[in-house]
Amino acid sequence: MEEMLAHLSQPAMASATAEGLEDYITAAGREVLRQMLQDQLDARAAAEVRVRTVTGSDAVVRPRAELGHRRLLATTLGRVEAARIAYRAPGAANLHPGDAALALPRQVYSYPLQRAVALEVAETPLRRAGAHLERTTGGRLGTRQLMEIACRVAAHIPAFYQQDLPAPAPAVGSEGDRLLVLSCDATGVNMIPSDLREAVRAARAADGPQPPSAQLSSREHTGRRRMATVFAVYDAEAVPRTGADVLPATAAERAARTHGPRARGRHLEGSLQRSTAAMVTAMFDHAEQRDPDHRRRWIVLVDGANHQLECIAREAATRGVHVDTIVDIVHVIEYLWRAAEDLHPGHAARAAWVADAARTVLDGTAPASWPHCASTCAPAPMTRSNYPPSPAPPPTCRPKSPTCATTSPSPWAGPSRPG
Repeated sequence: MEEMLAHLSQPAMASATAEGLEDYITAAGREVLRQMLQDQLDARAAAEVRVRTVTGSDAVVRPRAELGHRRLLATTLGRVEAARIAYRAPGAANLHPGDAALALPRQVYSYPLQRAVALEVAETPLRRAGAHLERTTGGRLGTRQLMEIACRVAAHIPAFYQQDLPAPAPAVGSEGDRLLVLSCDATGVNMIPSDLREAVRAARAADGPQPPSAQLSSREHTGRRRMATVFAVYDAEAVPRTGADVLPATAAERAARTHGPRARGRHLEGSLQRSTAAMVTAMFDHAEQRDPDHRRRWIVLVDGANHQLECIAREAATRGVHVDTIVDIVHVIEYLWRAAEDLHPGHAARAAWVADAARTVLDGTAPASWPHCASTCAPAPMTRSNYPPSPAPPPTCRPKSPTCATTSPSPWAGPSRPG
């Protein structure tokens, strides 16, 4: 700290920019924090009490003790060294009680650093995560080190999902006053060749490598993706709401809106190996454990994927339970927007039409602005025969690509989209 103050008092720093001052103080301040951590570890090492013998889990007594055994520890503040006493015996590995006192990891990376890596690699690719960690912590981790840390952290995911949760409270009344909510979602994850399924790997080997394409957002389906499915089952109290509560249009509606129900007793599971159908079956299995007599009202939340809806309908029919399926409003708005592109191509009323339609889906009533929109946006009554044709795809679209059609199959379908 005295060195920092002396450096900041120099004439060169008096004329430095705010950017230069911030960069210096950040780097020097991180070194001060690192040195404080190192001093604390040195103080703990100096205060460690030597014992006569140490017996490990292998039942070997270690009577010899050696001072000054040091190990490297990479932290979010930089690299430090931890010194401790090593207890030894011929033919046996050394034991360090000081490591247990500090709860040091087996690897060189500290737990806070591993936690930071896990948070970064869950959101961004490895190289980008490494660059961000270097900017925030000042330390550099290679791609292989990031991958190893991520694999070790991911090994605890099954234990997280299998942990014991408190048993849900029994249903109240003849039909149950609390809702039983089921929600599932799936997303495609690109797999490396060694983790592809055997049939897909054989097919890709016969076809050869995929040719490069400049259309990154509309590449052909290669079968390299495996669906990662996550589901949740929880209890919730019913909260009646209107369209203004979900999609407030004014500041007054936003201030007076009623918030949605809160989840209680949530159970989560996720898998990259099991199929979506298998995960939907597991979701219904857990729901039946909570409500074996089907006395409560079952609500299923989905994003509108046809395969998920088919699996849900099949499971509900097999078990003889009635479920109310609710599609995510964000996806509903996306579907409405696609319809608006056909109803009002290139027109300014598109956004207003989508907003009114979304409120109608929530409230079940047609807004007063619809007749005005129909009269100003469409010269004739809205029938299927007089809708304007869908806009043609951009000239850069390749006509021979199977994911890029030149015409729309129906005036209701809108322009073709990848996927």
